Amino acid sequence: MTEAPAGTARAAGAGRPARPGRAGRGAVARRVAVAAGWLAAAGMSVAAGARLWRSQSEPVLIGLQGTVIWSLLPAYPLAVAALVGRRRALAAVAGALCVAHAGWTLAAVGWHGDRPAPAGTVQVRLVTANVLLDNPSVPALADDLLAARPDVLLLQEVTPQILDRLAGTPLWQALPYRVTDPLPGFHGSAILSRWPVLSGGAFDVAGFPMTQADIRTPAGPVHVVDVHAQAPLSHEAAARWSAQFDRLARLPLPAGRPLVLAGDFNATLDHRPMQRLLAAGFRDAFAESGTGLGATWPEWSGPVPPLMRLDHVLVNDPVTVLSIRERTSPGSDHRRLEVELAVPVAR
Repeated sequence: MTEAPAGTARAAGAGRPARPGRAGRGAVARRVAVAAGWLAAAGMSVAAGARLWRSQSEPVLIGLQGTVIWSLLPAYPLAVAALVGRRRALAAVAGALCVAHAGWTLAAVGWHGDRPAPAGTVQVRLVTANVLLDNPSVPALADDLLAARPDVLLLQEVTPQILDRLAGTPLWQALPYRVTDPLPGFHGSAILSRWPVLSGGAFDVAGFPMTQADIRTPAGPVHVVDVHAQAPLSHEAAARWSAQFDRLARLPLPAGRPLVLAGDFNATLDHRPMQRLLAAGFRDAFAESGTGLGATWPEWSGPVPPLMRLDHVLVNDPVTVLSIRERTSPGSDHRRLEVELAVPVAR
């Protein structure tokens, strides 16, 4: 048997590509993982920047502000993975995102829970619900709302068809005093009360109607505003959305009169217009007596919780918040809010 010279064998195999070994494949995987980590960090940094900047005109950035609590959650496993992999720069960026997320989340969570009513007050049970303009389950919704035992009920997205269907339910009989403004589309509303309405009606809020009413409670008159702000889905809509909060902050009202703003604000506490409204002298009921995140939209059919708290109850100084709960409403994409308020007896 003859053997080929060693040089000939090397030449024959010289043209074949060398297969990467296990170490080479591992290095490639690590580089891909690091690149993916930086890409995720960049995306989360954009979301955090949107929350810090708080744009009032760019719909995409407004949307990012409202979901920042969820969009920054991957920062935690990313920080751990970066530390284990000894990627110090990536770990530092992810850690900073974790700190920002923790601070913003803790500020949004309700910690205080229920509280007792102060002496010399009357309790008012107020319920606010976005009913959804094409709700297929209006009778079931009416029964559910009646079971919530409201003294005052504020409804949004009330069309003429929905109002007609509500009029044939026991809820309608239980709350005989009303201010209604049913409209096609999203901006119809209704205020229903078991106590007399002294005055009320629709009024213009930066181009769209909302309803308001003075209700004669056992404690004295209480002014309520049924809020449904424009959804900031375009530049024009965002400008109107911001202007609506400014208009609500300038509501004319006698000094010391109890005032409640409740409904679908289409904003979270992370949005600048909502912060301006709170700075005008209002307090957020969930921040005072809520528990957990209290998200109200969207209401999914399944185990996934809502993402944002778009529905709120705001009160001024004379009003004390005793408790607040979010509840599912049949046929609606919003959870409703049920709140117990304490109103001082008028002297």
